[in-house]
Amino acid sequence: MFSEGFPIELHEEYLKVLSVISKKTVNNVSCGILDGYNSDKEIYYLSDGSEVRFPYRMYFEDDEYAYSSLNNIEKAIYDCIYTRHCDGHIREMHLKRLLATGMQEWFMPYLLRLSSEYVVEIVELLYETIKDRDNQAIQDFCHNNPLLLKCAYIRMTSYWEYYYKERYPKFKPYVGRKLFKECFSPHTNFEKL
Repeated sequence: MFSEGFPIELHEEYLKVLSVISKKTVNNVSCGILDGYNSDKEIYYLSDGSEVRFPYRMYFEDDEYAYSSLNNIEKAIYDCIYTRHCDGHIREMHLKRLLATGMQEWFMPYLLRLSSEYVVEIVELLYETIKDRDNQAIQDFCHNNPLLLKCAYIRMTSYWEYYYKERYPKFKPYVGRKLFKECFSPHTNFEKL
């Protein structure tokens, strides 16, 4: 499921999280994981050389009781996994929890992926939470993953154009662009990508 979603040193914690994740799917869909976007080709690199990849969406029900049984590291792993949930409200709740714990490098692939999706409220939450922080760690991560940064920016731009251009007619002040330009990679000329 998410076996390559975390650095190897978190393998035991990941296995604990995996053991408590509900096997019941939302609306009883037949498959708990959807990867129609071939995210196995989306490989994120951490500074220690670890490769991180994870499926596009998951449909396993969120279980607050199971979550409460985990320690802090395990909860952060659970939160990362549930940022890939099919329900945007669940993604947002787990993003809030992640952002409240501080910024670990292994969260960053999940944050970058969320930043390029179609739910503007999640992009706003991410921007509002990190805009006044020291974002050097996430900037370093983005610098080490330039192709994925570019893909995420292009995807975010497409969603703005398709879903939000009417509501936010000017792209320059759009929250998605501000997130990339101010927080993720201030020195990148995204307009020339």
